[in-house]
Amino acid sequence: MCNGMRTHDKEDFRADFLLFAGAFFILLFALGDRGLWAAEGRWAQITREMLLTKDFFHPTIGGRPYFDKPLLTYWLIAGVSFITGSLNEWVVRLPSALSGVAAIWATRSIGARLWSAKVGRTAGWMLLTSYGFLFWSRTGTAEAENLAAVILAVAWYWYRRDRADFVTFLVFYAIIFLGALTKGLTAVIVPVLAVLPDLMVNRRWRALLSPSHFLALFIAISLYLSPFVYASTTNTASYQADGLSLVFRENIVRFFRPFDHKGAIYLYFYIIPALLFPWSPLFVSAIAGAIRIRKDLDSASKWLLRAGILIFIFFTLSGSRRSYYILPVLPFCALLTSVFVIAVGDRRARSIIRVGAGIQSGLLFGMIIFEFVVLLSVLVPKSPADMSFPPGFFVATLVIGVSALTVKLIADKRLALRHFESNEYASVLSCIMVAAIIFGGYFCWQQTILGVWRTERPFVRKLEEKVSGWEPKRIASFRRNDPTLQFYLNAAGPIRILDNPADLRDFLANESSGVLITQQRYMSEVVSEVSRDFHAAPDMTEEVRSWDSESSRKRKWVAWMLKKPVAGQK
Repeated sequence: MCNGMRTHDKEDFRADFLLFAGAFFILLFALGDRGLWAAEGRWAQITREMLLTKDFFHPTIGGRPYFDKPLLTYWLIAGVSFITGSLNEWVVRLPSALSGVAAIWATRSIGARLWSAKVGRTAGWMLLTSYGFLFWSRTGTAEAENLAAVILAVAWYWYRRDRADFVTFLVFYAIIFLGALTKGLTAVIVPVLAVLPDLMVNRRWRALLSPSHFLALFIAISLYLSPFVYASTTNTASYQADGLSLVFRENIVRFFRPFDHKGAIYLYFYIIPALLFPWSPLFVSAIAGAIRIRKDLDSASKWLLRAGILIFIFFTLSGSRRSYYILPVLPFCALLTSVFVIAVGDRRARSIIRVGAGIQSGLLFGMIIFEFVVLLSVLVPKSPADMSFPPGFFVATLVIGVSALTVKLIADKRLALRHFESNEYASVLSCIMVAAIIFGGYFCWQQTILGVWRTERPFVRKLEEKVSGWEPKRIASFRRNDPTLQFYLNAAGPIRILDNPADLRDFLANESSGVLITQQRYMSEVVSEVSRDFHAAPDMTEEVRSWDSESSRKRKWVAWMLKKPVAGQK
């Protein structure tokens, strides 16, 4: 019997090792090879300006206050920068990637504690290989940190559920309020909503009336408020942004009276399956199964279903809705799916799961076929030439497609010979292997190769070579305080931001030489001013691809290298 337990422990260890080795590889490999994307520029440049000014409590972009998000994510990036001695795309994204690993661990922990290690690991693999989770865990913003804080807090709750003491309360609140310092108060509200069903159903809420609970809550709130209080008391006359005011605006006001991001009220009904892709069929079948046997679910599964519903309702009732706001629900969705694949034996639910597993298997096979379709399209000559796939993409797609197909064929054959709780579980294992290869291959290999199509980073780096060592006041951006532009320019301080034509005229009149940067959409305003003393045509223009949309073309950068002629010269 002891030998059997040791063998089981070794199998669990190997399976866990494989999960976390896969998580580290898929989340960290080639993490810094792509140029900054969209909001990543804000995190990168704010951290860069903090390092330049040695002021870590007053975030700025281009020297201007920007306190729209709390400080912790910038500090995490700065910490990695301090350790590595550099600040680049890899450094900016590393905190998000490590938060993704932490979320995988927490998801596995909850599944193992409430059901079985197999449930936890399967949920971990589903989460790891879901598109939304992978995308945001490899993106240098605050989304992955927020998600990790939520699921870590819930994992801690279940770990210490029966020990309602000061340490239990303090660690729980410390996790959620530190999470709130990454993105906002959703990191506080969502974990509370998640544990609420268990607190209410089992009357555990009475433990919250103890003095130790209120003391822990007070300490955690003080920890949360301290950076804002310090930032407010050390504000200079030129820094007018107030962090707590923006917390209220970005969380409370946005929830009840949204001023932007007003997605449709039904947005999350289709966004959640999209974020969970490719596990959408199994997830939908798990929801259907849960509804069908809701009265006969075990207590842990009832908690999970109620927690997911409360989180969904909270985000849906918010007046401000965007696709990534609801990311914290993904671990709960992965757990529910895993529970119904492995732990639920009710025949009514199993018949639904069987259909879902069949569709799931077909979807993953379709994804393999898609790789070969892409492979064929790579071989077809493109016109114009810039639509041709970059070198290396053919090899990457071929390797990924062949590997996924080979693994599926071998896995389906071998897993069919092994004894599992259900045929559906064997099918899901095969699907997990295929999803890991296809999504791992895409994010770690294909996406990097396709990055050569992006034109912003090459343009700004070429410009940076020309202005390296220049005084920042000689570099100006018209109408755009763009963080990505400034990050890649790597100036020694904030460049000049010209908000209107008057600022532009002042810059042109007072700088004998410099560089003027703007986007195509502002060309007409700039040309009318520049052409008076300089040449009208820009010296540098960001490359335009044949497939770029009109709006994309308008966002392309242009630059004038300005130098006034010496007196007496024409």
